[in-house]
Amino acid sequence: MKKQLRRKWHIILMDNIVSGEVKKITFKLPVNIHRCNGLILSGNVAGNTAKNFTLGRISFFINDRKSQPLSYLVQSKPPALQKRKYETLKLEEEISGGSYVQGYYQDLASAVSFPYKVRIYLDCLQQNNLQSNG
Repeated sequence: MKKQLRRKWHIILMDNIVSGEVKKITFKLPVNIHRCNGLILSGNVAGNTAKNFTLGRISFFINDRKSQPLSYLVQSKPPALQKRKYETLKLEEEISGGSYVQGYYQDLASAVSFPYKVRIYLDCLQQNNLQSNG
């Protein structure tokens, strides 16, 4: 049996965020994930068409709380900019499969409407087992 790696996005969704709220993040990666080495942050707020502004702050531990390499501000972008391709933020330390991603998201009360959603897209490589005929 051969193992092949393919790209797989895992989404951590935080929804129904209200003004000033702090949301806990607890997400366990599947064991068939080889590693995750990047991420994209996305904030979706209804009625936001005027400008790009900061929604909140995200911070999390990776690899079962062994390190905390991530602390970012989450921006909301107008729909015209959302159509562009996002650039993946590279992690200095890869996230291991089967480990926990834990932390928090804190709303900074600057959204034009509530509630809203924030997503973390983890850029991962997943192991697929291939049957060999022979």
